[in-house]
Amino acid sequence: MIKSVEDFGKYIEKTLVRSPDKARERLVLAYKLFGLKLKYFPDKRLPLAKQKAAVYLNKTIVDAFENPENLALVNIFMPCEILEAMEIVPMCVELLSSFITGTWCEAPFVEAAKQQGISNSYCSYHKVFLGTAYSQLMRPPEAIINTSFVCDANNITFRELASTLDVPHFYIDVPTDQSEESIQYVAGQLKESASFLEEVTGKTLDENKLKATVARSKDTIALFQQVLEHKRNCYLPSDVTSELYEIYLTHNGLGTNMSYDYAKTFLHDFEGAKPFKGIKILWLHTIPHWQGPLLDLFNFNEDCQIIASDMNFENFVEMDPEKPYESMARRLVYSHWASGKARVDQAVSMGKKLNVDGVVCFCQWGCKQTMGLSGLFKEAFEAEGIPLLVLDGDGVDKMNSSDGQVSTRLNAFIEIVKSRKHGE
Repeated sequence: MIKSVEDFGKYIEKTLVRSPDKARERLVLAYKLFGLKLKYFPDKRLPLAKQKAAVYLNKTIVDAFENPENLALVNIFMPCEILEAMEIVPMCVELLSSFITGTWCEAPFVEAAKQQGISNSYCSYHKVFLGTAYSQLMRPPEAIINTSFVCDANNITFRELASTLDVPHFYIDVPTDQSEESIQYVAGQLKESASFLEEVTGKTLDENKLKATVARSKDTIALFQQVLEHKRNCYLPSDVTSELYEIYLTHNGLGTNMSYDYAKTFLHDFEGAKPFKGIKILWLHTIPHWQGPLLDLFNFNEDCQIIASDMNFENFVEMDPEKPYESMARRLVYSHWASGKARVDQAVSMGKKLNVDGVVCFCQWGCKQTMGLSGLFKEAFEAEGIPLLVLDGDGVDKMNSSDGQVSTRLNAFIEIVKSRKHGE
């Protein structure tokens, strides 16, 4: 299977040089065929919620390529209830890059970005996506809208995309001060973004529909919080890719029927689940879903499993659907990722709540925040008696990670965790 995907990636790379349009056509066809497989021949080992998520995320990628006229490029932390209410598809830069690397064809896009002067140390998720624009694989969307929060690359990538693709761009500045004044400041920008989208798309935002969408976000978060309670003690089969998909559903997907259905179905999946007695790992930051050693260790493993990622509970705050803009702003301003201390404190608190046996802090290539916090994470968790592994790697660019090193370090760490758990 891996060999055939690698061969397909090489085919796309060769085709891209001759014809970006043909490369896009072939890539979309591959995603469509894979979507049919996911829909009609799903991996029955996965719970129903995760089967549904795979179909939905795959369709989102296909829609992004086929209907750019109804697409807005966003970053993963952009609240998208306004887009949902206006029936505009949000395409997350990080999601598309993950799919590109899933089809083993990220290399030419990394190279295209480098040829345009993008630094080798730049975040690979953003680098790959910039490469799709430079190489003309990605057609211009209707609009680009992003927040400054939380990644430095957000302040560069989207301006560059707007210039390269000649697309209207709206930027939302999120202050570091966690206060009601900051909420009002961000809420005002979100209102302006709605007017911007109305002008660009010719669509009208129905405020009542927006309130209903935010209400659905609130209900979805409540369901996700209940899911976390079950993850503490119950086992459901899972894989690394599904945990990555959930990041989209807890962010850009909030407010959609799919995200609500996913959380509700996930909660139902836990009914009758057996107790989990294996090694429970909390993962910090994004996940290299393509990397063999991770798949071998964590996929469908009753003895060792990633039970949560801190990206999937960083924005769980109280919301008031009658104040939709303020509610979306609160998710940004009071996100636990808004400050290093808050992120560390929340991760430790959740690790204790979930009774995890160990933690992996994944230092994604180019992510200064996680790299800078890795020492603090290690100190804080180990003060609670919870071992932590700092693991360097890359979520999308395979050239920046070694399977051998990842395998050696992860497996050695898991052995240490097992010894502690069983008192050996």
